[in-house]
Amino acid sequence: PRLSVDIHNLSLSLISGEQELQLAQALAAEVASAVLEDPGSILSLDGEPGRVSLVGPSAVKTSSTSFVPTTATATQPTLPPLNPLRGVAYRALPCRDQHCGGEGIPSEDLLQAGYSAQWGAEGRDDLAIIRNLGGNAVRTYHSIGDNTMKSHGGFLDRAEELGMNVLPGYHTDLVTHAGICPDFDCFEDWKNLTLNALELGYRRDNGWHPAIAALVLFDEPDHFEHQDKCDPPGPWCRVKAVLSAVEGVLAAEQEAGVEPGRVKLAVTWSFAVKESIDGAVEAAGVYGFQDMRAAVANPAIANYTLRLPQAEFEQAMRERWVNGLNTNAPWTYVNGIVTEHYSGPTPWFLGAYGASELERAIIEADLESMDQLARSNVGFLGAVFNEFQTAYHRGGSELNFGLFSLGEATIARTGTVCDALHPCSRRTVHCLGADLSEWLPTGTRAQRAQAVAAAWGGQIAGAGLCATRRLAASEEA
Repeated sequence: PRLSVDIHNLSLSLISGEQELQLAQALAAEVASAVLEDPGSILSLDGEPGRVSLVGPSAVKTSSTSFVPTTATATQPTLPPLNPLRGVAYRALPCRDQHCGGEGIPSEDLLQAGYSAQWGAEGRDDLAIIRNLGGNAVRTYHSIGDNTMKSHGGFLDRAEELGMNVLPGYHTDLVTHAGICPDFDCFEDWKNLTLNALELGYRRDNGWHPAIAALVLFDEPDHFEHQDKCDPPGPWCRVKAVLSAVEGVLAAEQEAGVEPGRVKLAVTWSFAVKESIDGAVEAAGVYGFQDMRAAVANPAIANYTLRLPQAEFEQAMRERWVNGLNTNAPWTYVNGIVTEHYSGPTPWFLGAYGASELERAIIEADLESMDQLARSNVGFLGAVFNEFQTAYHRGGSELNFGLFSLGEATIARTGTVCDALHPCSRRTVHCLGADLSEWLPTGTRAQRAQAVAAAWGGQIAGAGLCATRRLAASEEA
């Protein structure tokens, strides 16, 4: 349903464009408060979040004596296509130092219900903050495979409410555990992990949850070749793991009676310079693109024998596979490498754009250029910005990647969070700050969230921000 509000004696010709935008955003906040919605769920007639339309669908001309019908929609946004991808990597552990206040690292499966105090509307509402920045997707890690027996449906439901795609990731490091993926054949393990996920909220009726746009089977599997069990060492380990994992997911879907729908399959390769398995390409990142092209046509090159008929596997890969890579390099350089060594036809995306220690203007320009290229339909889908929150638990240079820091003020406590590798616990949820100057002290490098919001046409807004909470406290006083 649409909510129409009449504002009398308003002439838009007497205010600036900036004032008009401020008014549109303020009215959206008022509407959201009245209907108990997040401001980001209020859409203009053009689908812009966090604002209302000050000109009705009939383009009413304004004068000093006229009124302008203002329309806002509080309906659930339609989930966007994967292209253009404007995502944010989400690994927001509730830790303000490397030892998490002496409590140890909690479960890294952030989709489980106990973490709703971070991402849910009743808590810090991280997903709405990403949406307000202008993001349309969130990439998660450790979301499938940590043996978390808690529902993940709430996270996916919240993303769906906000009109955001989710790219959940499997726990890549499981491959290195004893008894998992023997000889890098991940078919049985990835099949069972997928079946378990479908029981924990990833399924709706006879399909995947509608918020899921892609499954990231591995993050940087090229590191497998450095494992002791990769014997003899070589690219066959990474490629065999990927081929077998794909077949495992396909088998799980068939066994569970789940239609694939729009859900794509992907891995994200590192931006290290490597040679592809067939020796045809030696370049950063795109070696993995060529790996898949060569191995899908000839799985034996990776010491792998398909369970599916060759033609059926090739069809599934044509329809569902997307290439991905992670990088901290400047976008112009990355795009040049890919353009030189890769010509498609399989689409590709940046699974993690680090932008470490880059000035605000460079980040803005990079993101705008990516968005423009993604919209041109040349095979590039877009990018995931790395990452939502400062990674305090990783320390060192890893502190440079967050959009938001954790403030002093507390918002809530999580529910019980745990998995097979981490004991159950409850943790404190802190407010989010956009000041990163403690570890990015020079120039405009600390203005990462500001850069993203500017590039994506969004704003830094949300109930979980420290500034918002200070404002609320002063108003109460």
